[in-house]
Amino acid sequence: MSEPWEHYENKLKNEHFNPKEFVQQLCKNLDNAQDLYGVKKVVEGIKQTHATELKKNVYKNYGQFIQTSKEITYLEAEMYKLGHLLTEQKALISSLTDDNITSEKNEALDISITEDMSIAKIVELVQGAAVLHDIPGRKMIHNGNLIEVGEEERQIRLFLMNDCIMSAAPTKSAWMSEAYKMVHLLELKNVTIMDVQDQKLCFKITQYPANMFMYRAETEQKKIEWVSHIKRAQQDLKEAVGDRPDIELKQSRDDMIEGTWEENQRRAKFRADALLELPEQLDVCIAQRDFENAVRKLRDAKQDIAKLDQSNHGPEIKARIDSRLRQLTDMLTEVNMGSGMYAHGKASKKPVKQLLLLEKVTQATSLFLRNKSTSLKMSIRRIKMEGTMTLYITKLSQTFFSTVAAVGTEFKAVFSNTEAGCMPSYVAWVESELEWFADMFSRQVFPQGSVVGHGVAGECVAIALKHANQLSVNGLDISFLMHRLLQPGIAETLKRNHIQIMEASQLRAKEEHWKKCEFNRQTGDIKKLDDLLKIYNVDLSKYCVSTGDDKIYVTLCHSVISFVRSFHSYLLDAKKMYNVRVKKQLIDSITSCLQFQAFQLKLAPPDEDIRTVVSSSDMFMNKEFIPAVISFLETQVTQQPVPQIRNILDTNDML
Repeated sequence: MSEPWEHYENKLKNEHFNPKEFVQQLCKNLDNAQDLYGVKKVVEGIKQTHATELKKNVYKNYGQFIQTSKEITYLEAEMYKLGHLLTEQKALISSLTDDNITSEKNEALDISITEDMSIAKIVELVQGAAVLHDIPGRKMIHNGNLIEVGEEERQIRLFLMNDCIMSAAPTKSAWMSEAYKMVHLLELKNVTIMDVQDQKLCFKITQYPANMFMYRAETEQKKIEWVSHIKRAQQDLKEAVGDRPDIELKQSRDDMIEGTWEENQRRAKFRADALLELPEQLDVCIAQRDFENAVRKLRDAKQDIAKLDQSNHGPEIKARIDSRLRQLTDMLTEVNMGSGMYAHGKASKKPVKQLLLLEKVTQATSLFLRNKSTSLKMSIRRIKMEGTMTLYITKLSQTFFSTVAAVGTEFKAVFSNTEAGCMPSYVAWVESELEWFADMFSRQVFPQGSVVGHGVAGECVAIALKHANQLSVNGLDISFLMHRLLQPGIAETLKRNHIQIMEASQLRAKEEHWKKCEFNRQTGDIKKLDDLLKIYNVDLSKYCVSTGDDKIYVTLCHSVISFVRSFHSYLLDAKKMYNVRVKKQLIDSITSCLQFQAFQLKLAPPDEDIRTVVSSSDMFMNKEFIPAVISFLETQVTQQPVPQIRNILDTNDML
């Protein structure tokens, strides 16, 4: 081996590296297989070296990789949500358009629709009517305005073609080129027209197997015209097409299996005849709700459908099959978990599986997540509101987040083989369900017009955040989203608790007698107070005076001790609910509480007999408790300096 290690490494790292040229050059320069084997060992060594470096870099930046993955997932969800918002905004702008402009545009377009209009012109005026081009030779016979009678009456325009009937509704957008939007497209050979005896101006159009529409004309004469036009078009279609049109399948070399040319032609004819019968077979399956059989027939005929010859009646048969496919997709998509056979278990997964077999991934994800949403809400409603608030929130959070995590695992398994990325749909679904959960959570934990006890709200928020971590198995970190959704309730709770502490401090200041506090050893109150202050590394013993019996006197006034107890509960509650969105409000509240309590000591009467208690209480607040609170906030809550609270000490020193 004549070339050094660095030579081959530089070649392999070159952005214009060509493997084929590299191998050809090696074969020219090397004399025997031993030299080639040596080059192989060099390349393998280079590979091993770079693989080791890559692993080191991955481990070194693992935290950054995880954070980047979370941010990418969040951005994908935001983009998905942004798409929905843009669609909604477009619809909203359309609805706010001046109705006068719309009506004038529609009147002008309505006048331009004539009996001899071409299909191309209809496609320009009717949104979604491009499918009319699928079958050549199609022409319009009659059209006009009718009222569709149903749960809500609406004006529609009916177009009668030589082989189909299309209904279209007027659009509301004034700047769209289309004046109408297609609602239904019915094959003329599969509809039956009936007169409505009890309503002189109405007639019914029924499409096998399930659709029925009733229309009302302006006059009885127009109704008679419509009925006669449709019946005449059906008769003409029957005479023109005959009982069984001929179609041909394009045959490739792969289709020519062993046998004579006549045998291959007979096989092709057999498959073509099967395609002719497929629309009727699909109609029967749809009418019987035998969706699995319908999907199987469509998949079996998929290759033959693609080989339909564009001459003769091939496009017509393909259009009829596509119409059944759309109808089957709509019926599968409309299946919900509350209906009969799809209520529980594996039966609810069948429509999703069938949609995936039909390659309708978007509809399958929508149906899957809609069914899971229904199931999730049913599980939540079964939880009984009994016991304490924390017990109920524990059950609620455990049920909700464990179900959402299980849905994510199942979602990955069901849609793992799809080419399109489906995870943004799941992320958007999680966000919508989380909004619903946050609303239910807030109504229980942050009720309007009332205040829950100190510690309850914080404990409930901590429980919810703990269970939310279950979604990390699916690569979702929703703590930031939880804080955003719960932020209004947290802010309101902190505000109410702050007001309670201030009001209680004012009341105690008015009733203060500035005497030493007396404790009994047997009750354990002094032990509880000592344990509380140890959390802040404050030594209570320096303020205690023992009389030798069971009584202990603390040289702190009653208002200070009561304030320490209530403020401690407030601080622990705030620690559990803290996030950066409430930082300013929390710091302002703590500052005002500490400032107020410290200032009350400055307003104590200048009597000699109470000076010891006042000075001891003042030293406790300014030299012990407030610095301890600052340290607690900076190390366990905000993780940042709090200069605003430190200014209290400077102010008190000046006073």
